[in-house]
Amino acid sequence: MSLNAIMNSGVTGMLAHQQALNVTSSNIANVQTEGYARKVVDYSTIVLGGQGAGVDVEDVRRVTDEFILRELRLSTASSEQYAAMSDIYGKLQALLGDPAANTSLTGKMDSIHTSLASLSVDPTLSVARSTALTEIQNFGIEADRLQTQIQALRKEADNHIASEIETVNSAILRIHELNKEISSATISGKPTGELEDKRDQAMAEISEIMDIKTYPQGNNSVAVITNAGQQLLDFTPRQLVYTPAASVTSETIFDQISINVYDEVTQTTATTGLPLDPELTGGSLRGWLDMRNVELPGLASQIGALAGATAEHLNAVHNANIAVPPPSSLSGHNTGVVAGDDHGFTGEATFYSFDANNDIVASYTVDFDAVGTVSMTDVINEVNGALGAGTLALANGALTMTAQGGASGVGIEQSSTDPALRAGKGFSHFFGMNDLVEASVQTNFDTGLAPADNHSFTGTVQIQNRGPDGEIQSDFTIDFGVIGGTVQDIVDELNANLGATATASITSNGAIEISNAAGYENYNLNVSSDTSDRGGTGLTFSSMFGMGLRYPIDQSADFTVREDILASPMTMALAQVNAAGSPALNLSDNRGALDFQDLASATNSFGTLGGLPGSNVTLTEYASQILAKSGLDAARSESLQADRSALAGVLKDKLLESSGVNMDEELANLIVYQNAYNAAARVITTARDMYDVLLNIA
Repeated sequence: MSLNAIMNSGVTGMLAHQQALNVTSSNIANVQTEGYARKVVDYSTIVLGGQGAGVDVEDVRRVTDEFILRELRLSTASSEQYAAMSDIYGKLQALLGDPAANTSLTGKMDSIHTSLASLSVDPTLSVARSTALTEIQNFGIEADRLQTQIQALRKEADNHIASEIETVNSAILRIHELNKEISSATISGKPTGELEDKRDQAMAEISEIMDIKTYPQGNNSVAVITNAGQQLLDFTPRQLVYTPAASVTSETIFDQISINVYDEVTQTTATTGLPLDPELTGGSLRGWLDMRNVELPGLASQIGALAGATAEHLNAVHNANIAVPPPSSLSGHNTGVVAGDDHGFTGEATFYSFDANNDIVASYTVDFDAVGTVSMTDVINEVNGALGAGTLALANGALTMTAQGGASGVGIEQSSTDPALRAGKGFSHFFGMNDLVEASVQTNFDTGLAPADNHSFTGTVQIQNRGPDGEIQSDFTIDFGVIGGTVQDIVDELNANLGATATASITSNGAIEISNAAGYENYNLNVSSDTSDRGGTGLTFSSMFGMGLRYPIDQSADFTVREDILASPMTMALAQVNAAGSPALNLSDNRGALDFQDLASATNSFGTLGGLPGSNVTLTEYASQILAKSGLDAARSESLQADRSALAGVLKDKLLESSGVNMDEELANLIVYQNAYNAAARVITTARDMYDVLLNIA
């Protein structure tokens, strides 16, 4: 070996070990840096003319395990999904309160039953009536408050979605720029480890928000896709576009998150028509979406159903009894019933008019089974013929009863042996003649219509069958002037448009029921437009059958005791007619109060709502089920978050074992490289001395 070769070996050795020392010092300096991957120097021999001519640094290699890194990103996404859900559930549990407390839904329901039981002891006491009405009102206030707060939590989740989309967009653009820098450095043969660290940090930021995977696309650049395969970055970056809702109600339709192509020159986006929502399987974004679109609306529906059933039970009893003194008139709500409709009732009901002494002036019993299939007009005429013209009147779907012929009060009572019923409701209850509580929407949609009855609707209704991520499975319009004229024709039209996702049917009580097929459990019907009108009553198809997102949620909105009764508790209907007595109505009659007391054990059939299975239970039991399910869901989210977080921790530790900086190892390397550097310097010194000797000989 020539002296030049010896000198060259020494020089290259010094340069190579100097670079190794630099890499080692960088590793030591970044021992606490989050996301930093250890770097190692790969040496290669310099060969000239078949002879070794020193050493060169072939590569400064970044040490990492791509498999573990990929799994860590996915497990982080899963952990953050449940962390987001737990965040909302935690706030929800605070709103719902302790199930055992008097302030909870179950506590409010228990208070209603307790006060109604006390009412039966002495119905003449105004304070007992006031207490009962106050407890009912308190339940309504609590149900309405919860609905308002649930919508506020949905808005909060929506705001999180908008904020995190901005974070993802920024990270995607950073990765795109880093890809270009890494590719350029790779082509130039320069180290890329530090740039790759920054790129991984940006991807870690995204992986907390959404589940992502990567694949190589040349020159050490990577493409980013969702776990389901939707492209977020290749050679062209994508940007997520979303506009949060200005306000949130039960009927709010949220925009989908759009994946748009980004133009780097104009810094604008072009739509691809591809939504992101259905592609997400993890990340905090998935958690916020699930809470906003599925979990919170499900809970709101359960509370709405509880409020609706409570209203129906209370109204059923109140309509079956009469106030003392009886009111001069009774006014029902719009049922959509028109004068030409068949009455649809079975059994018997008696219509009374009373004088100022609460004695019977006149009465008439209608045996609906005996009169057969006749119209509401015929029934009205029959009663008016006995009690006086104008006693009963039907206008705009609402029935009224007014005292005529010198009478000062009116009342309606069911037969105790064969009560008049339509859709399972008494005559007064069906028309809402003497309701105790009201809400912003109807609390029951049993119309009493049979499949062969005329639907009598005009106009159109536009319906969308929407999935939990905003996807529209079907969007169709029913033109009531074009389809057949029966209720069954409406059901057939619904089924023709819903396809395999759901089945519409009409129940024995005349309600239209939508049953989702397997795999479409969280799909809902949204009424985007409704210009229909039943027989000129002003009642739309969606309002009459409770079709749309607001049902049954809004049954607890503005839930309140009727204003006139709340202001005057003694007008609460608690008496029943004693036809043989005088007076026929007595203020001390507690039979109506006993009926109210019996509501504590009365059961109601609840359908499956928001993941809560259908059941036939009391109101208090259903309230308990709502709170129990919410608590279990919260605990489940917390448990899953802890499990996924633990898995992510294990994977992170595994990753650190291979890519993390080990101080002992680095200090050992520091000594090795230092000694090697010194040895290379000694080689150069030796070569120089040999040159000096050679030159002195010359």
